[in-house]
Amino acid sequence: MPRHREFDPNKVLDTAVLLFWKKGFFDASVDELVRLSGVAKYGIYGTFGNKRELFEKVLSQYAEDRRKDIQSPIRKKDASLPEIVGFFKSLPNKLTKKEFQYGCLMVNTGVELGARDAEFSHIVKAFFDESTQVMCECLDRAVVQNQLEKTTDTKRVAHYLITEFRAVLMLAASGHTRKELQQHLDIALRVLQ
Repeated sequence: MPRHREFDPNKVLDTAVLLFWKKGFFDASVDELVRLSGVAKYGIYGTFGNKRELFEKVLSQYAEDRRKDIQSPIRKKDASLPEIVGFFKSLPNKLTKKEFQYGCLMVNTGVELGARDAEFSHIVKAFFDESTQVMCECLDRAVVQNQLEKTTDTKRVAHYLITEFRAVLMLAASGHTRKELQQHLDIALRVLQ
């Protein structure tokens, strides 16, 4: 009887995240994940399911990782205007680091699959809808704390700011410099003045 090889599913998932982030859904393969992880194909399928199911888990893990790193300033319990500004001011530095050289997996997935695959389009939309809700809550607190005018339409401003977040993610992936990203965001942040 063949011996089952032990492996850490979290490490394999991290490897899969990087693979799909770098290559996209269509160009990444389970065979390549087998090669990169050293885990047999049956182990990957047995743990994660088929390629679509694996990719769903990859997107879920990627979203969770982004909530904890890039989006952490706006996800603080009492985040308001200073955290929003800090979030946007930190993006050019973060997005030009090596770990983000492939852009944003959510944005990339939206571009690659959004018009072709309703399920993946929904996952991407849900991620950015949740980000918009988080931003709206920050803006609501900013209004309560008199950091913004009482008449601020926080839902519309939140939608605009997350759209600009998505835009700067694409610009970073296209090779724009820190300075160019910051100039773009400086103009976007004028909506908060």
